[in-house]
Amino acid sequence: MTESDSTKHNLNYYFDFRGIDDFQYEFDEIGIPLVNIDRSGFQYNPVTIAQYGLYELQMYTRNSSETHVRVAQLCADWLVEQLRPFNKIEAWVHDFQLPFYGPTAPWISGMAQGEGISLLLRMYDLSGKKTYRSVAKLAFQAFRYTVEEGGVVDTLTDGTLMFEEFPTNPPSHVLNGHIFALLGVYDYANYLKDENARKLFETCARDLAENLDDWDNGYWCFYDLYHIRRLASHLYMRVHIQLLNILFDLTRNYEFSDYARRWQSYLKNPVSNTRWLGQKVFEKVCLKQMSGK
Repeated sequence: MTESDSTKHNLNYYFDFRGIDDFQYEFDEIGIPLVNIDRSGFQYNPVTIAQYGLYELQMYTRNSSETHVRVAQLCADWLVEQLRPFNKIEAWVHDFQLPFYGPTAPWISGMAQGEGISLLLRMYDLSGKKTYRSVAKLAFQAFRYTVEEGGVVDTLTDGTLMFEEFPTNPPSHVLNGHIFALLGVYDYANYLKDENARKLFETCARDLAENLDDWDNGYWCFYDLYHIRRLASHLYMRVHIQLLNILFDLTRNYEFSDYARRWQSYLKNPVSNTRWLGQKVFEKVCLKQMSGK
């Protein structure tokens, strides 16, 4: 391949997976990762597959090894083959249960739709294969319908749009899942020069910035806004901080960088860490009681 340096730069996904996910999974016979889902065994997870492809493209931009491109193409081709009708749209459908959040198979995820779009558009940019672009366009339909209508859109109490990683009732509003989905909307607008997608991204980013306090409890951040209000793990604190810094880079909205610094300070604060530990113990007790164990 002889793409230019500018094209290779476009291939590099915003989020750096190194140190967050080592992708040490089981793989099927052609090299697609499988995830061991509680009570469901090894399953194909569209989020994991899209992230693995994006990670391999990142590695390609760093060392130009064609092996990384071949792996990314395997993941993109899997996404092309597995997009299927779901209510009014086309989506990557999850065929396993999630005991904690409760969606029963089949269900779809805004995070999967967004990250799948991000991978497919990069592979289209690299290869020129129009199928990748066509499937990305079909996948984007999910962002036009609410969860009740079979899409991935819900709202906060003030009407702020949220792209749901898990279609729960009541809504779970998982922060990292929403932002990864939002990055897919940004890619769709950027790669395809889609004005409606650009406006959607700008509106959602602005409104999220104004509501970040919903995920801040004064000494840590919440993983989601589900009724249990679980605190994020240390790993997900780092995920949130990186995602907020990405949104700042894309929007220059200082609310994102301000909260990123605040949450970084929580991570380094011994008192915050002690309070986090006590709350996580309390969470586990509550979850055991809820499950009847």
